[in-house]
Amino acid sequence: MNLSGGLRYGVQIARVETTRSRRQLGRSSTLRALIAVVVVVLAVGSGIGAYTFGTLIRDGQATLPLETLYLVAIGGPLALLVGFVQQTSSLMERLSTDHLLTTVSARTVVLGVVMAVSRRTAFRIAPTAVSVAVGFAAGTGSPATALTILVAVAGLFALTALVGVCLSVAIDLVTTRSPRFRRYKSVFVVIGFFLVLVGWSAVDVGLVTSGVLERLASVMPPAWFVDLGLVGSPAGQVGWLRGLGALALVVTGLPVLTGVTTVLATRVWETEPVSAAVLHRSRSLVGDGLAERLLAGHVSRPVLTVARKRWLQERRVPQALLLVGYLPLIVLFVLFPALVAGGALLAPILFAFLFATGTGFAFGMSPIPTEYSSLQMTLTTITGEQFVRGTILAGVAIGTPITTLAPLLLATRAGAPVGSLDIVVLGLVGAVLSVCSVTVAVAIGMRVSYRELVPAPVPFTNTSMYAEIGRAGFVRMGYLLGLLGLVCLPAVFGYLPVVFEPGSTMIGVPSVVVRVGSLGLTTVLAVGVSMVTYRRAVRCFDQYTLS
Repeated sequence: MNLSGGLRYGVQIARVETTRSRRQLGRSSTLRALIAVVVVVLAVGSGIGAYTFGTLIRDGQATLPLETLYLVAIGGPLALLVGFVQQTSSLMERLSTDHLLTTVSARTVVLGVVMAVSRRTAFRIAPTAVSVAVGFAAGTGSPATALTILVAVAGLFALTALVGVCLSVAIDLVTTRSPRFRRYKSVFVVIGFFLVLVGWSAVDVGLVTSGVLERLASVMPPAWFVDLGLVGSPAGQVGWLRGLGALALVVTGLPVLTGVTTVLATRVWETEPVSAAVLHRSRSLVGDGLAERLLAGHVSRPVLTVARKRWLQERRVPQALLLVGYLPLIVLFVLFPALVAGGALLAPILFAFLFATGTGFAFGMSPIPTEYSSLQMTLTTITGEQFVRGTILAGVAIGTPITTLAPLLLATRAGAPVGSLDIVVLGLVGAVLSVCSVTVAVAIGMRVSYRELVPAPVPFTNTSMYAEIGRAGFVRMGYLLGLLGLVCLPAVFGYLPVVFEPGSTMIGVPSVVVRVGSLGLTTVLAVGVSMVTYRRAVRCFDQYTLS
């Protein structure tokens, strides 16, 4: 089939799928009319604003905010990319490929999918893009600018749509081959969302300066399209070489991405998907693994077996990841207000508290539910000390490196007068808080009644586990959060400038002594709480009954 025929059939596929999507969504004519009005108003307003700004530039009263345009050129396509991936995934599920591939080529189907997922967005963006291009060109008195802006917008939009389809098809291919990825595809999406949230939060609180962000944005390929759009204007003569690079990226990238997407889509359509329930790479809990080689002779076999079983459970069903998902709420409602009130000097101890809490949530809050299927055997084969130590080892081995290194890195980058002694003690406090958090969480989690556990689906997966239903689980998490917060309270107060500065003057010692003393008090509290809750957790296990 020639190119023109493939495009014609691709347009027909896109038209059919767009119609099916519109009917399934069931949008009313009133809503469509409202969207059309919003698009028109936005286009008119943007055009007037672009004309006014272009006039100011022509008269020398304003300059182009290139750094801001670079950020928009990166952020806009990223937002569109997420939408294109989601739309492609839903479209591929209802696409009748078995019938389509008997009449047209796979390349034609791919073109139809690309046009289908981008058609609605293109219709909404195009009026504003045309209005801005024409208005800015009229304002600057450079008609060629309208053409270059439209070429840049169209090229970047086409590349973004094709990359979105390619990513979605690649994800589908991985899910057809890997049972683990097929089971946890949505979990990876949630992890990505949290990473974006944390990254944006870091930018928002000033941990990443805007200057660095702008310099990074200016060298990324999407920023080249800003220079391409401004090639026709007098202000765009400096970046004409990068503008040509953007044009070359479109000319070479579109056919290459189309070919790659076609190959991936063909493999998806020809591959029988695996079942999400398939388990693979199953290992013995008492074999010679990495943990055995590192800890043999230092940790007893029952303790190590409990820890390895916990790690294996997380590798198969990452329930801990979902519990850690509550950390952004702590960041939003606890860390941000505290940082605003106390400044950057509080960042190391606050993030040590955050990561320690996450470790406790992940590995200590549900010792009974995770052992539910083999709880009878566990209760009759090992002692309480062995079980509690193994559970603590599982959490500490994963969480302590993060809880130790994060305060160290933040202390060196906080821009506050933190000395070497502070940094060393902060790392020690982070490690102690990690152990304390897991120990307290195990003691709290051992209070769960066997009869209160019922099968519950694990969010974002197609598996289920035994868990508490209702608010009891959240109450237990609140207990851990509150107790660990009380342990950290001396360190938080000791690192407030309004406390350590007058305190050092009153006592007649350097301020570093006051800060390190507060860290020492927190360490003593953490050790004391850990010892008490450890004995309580052991006693709860030894006295646990199934009745």
